[in-house]
Amino acid sequence: MKAAVYTGSQLEIEDVPEPTPKEGEVLIKVASTGICHSDLHLLSGELVGPIPKGFIIGHEISGWVEEFGKNVKNPYGLHEGDPVLVSWIVPCGVCKYCANGKENYCKENANRLVGIIGVDGGHAEYMTVPEIAVIPLARNLDPYYSSPIACAYGTAYNALKSVNATSGKSVVIIGSGGVGSAAIQLANAMGLNPIIAVDIDENKLKKARDLGATHAVNANENDARSKILEILQDGADIVYETKPYPDLKLSLEVVKAGGSIVVTGLGGFATMAQIPITLFVSKGISIVGSLGYRPRIDLPELVSLASSGKIDIRKLVSHVYPPEKINEAYENLKKGVHIRAIVKWN
Repeated sequence: MKAAVYTGSQLEIEDVPEPTPKEGEVLIKVASTGICHSDLHLLSGELVGPIPKGFIIGHEISGWVEEFGKNVKNPYGLHEGDPVLVSWIVPCGVCKYCANGKENYCKENANRLVGIIGVDGGHAEYMTVPEIAVIPLARNLDPYYSSPIACAYGTAYNALKSVNATSGKSVVIIGSGGVGSAAIQLANAMGLNPIIAVDIDENKLKKARDLGATHAVNANENDARSKILEILQDGADIVYETKPYPDLKLSLEVVKAGGSIVVTGLGGFATMAQIPITLFVSKGISIVGSLGYRPRIDLPELVSLASSGKIDIRKLVSHVYPPEKINEAYENLKKGVHIRAIVKWN
């Protein structure tokens, strides 16, 4: 089969053996994989250290069930050929974190994050994963355009829920890339208002308005703090910082007293943020870190939102690449060309 294999410096398209599902695993025929900024952190070595040669990355995945391994319990009643999402988070399903609805913090994840560590990812025609990572996809959704549900939408959805984002609350979303743009759609679907998008790219801000942002602030052309406080004099109920190297500076300036800041952007373990303690304490600000999503909770809910038309997953995808142009896709990601790009594999 064809796969994008890490060679020590870049990804190369190679012919590699098709994997065979082991006990409790499912073989997936990959439809598409997303080009996510977390992969840049991964490839640079700042996320989990050096990647072993021969590893296959790609953690935002959709496809079809190709084959079941032995003793698969198949709780969703899936059949070969059914469309599915693949979660990059692979919880054990039985520990105290999983039992309490926090399966994204299951300790098993440290050793088996699909396409990140321990389990080959989806930048390939076929892949195998533990069955707990396989989530059904509604048949009225196009599998090729559904892969962003398994990272961009999932990350944004869990982040917003973690700060109790409910109808009528105001939100500032910093960064209008894949996760930020997904967050705009979700905030709109959840009834938040106003929804203020902040970025430095006017094209992304134009897209943000199309996705449901009520206001768009170009931080290169304006004093973002002043512009936001013109709209929300007391500040925002929620500030969601999605940018890759979060610093919290603007977030702390525009969140209201008693409000919440949620952060999902990764910057590697060396990335630090300074917090003015007196401001933090006197305003009663909550700062929440949010890792990914709960695969068995959040992904089915997102599939339902997309299937019912409350979010339009096709709108998020701005670029589609063939496997042979995967390195070009990552270079364009570095340049800020995409909202969300996907690679089609089958």
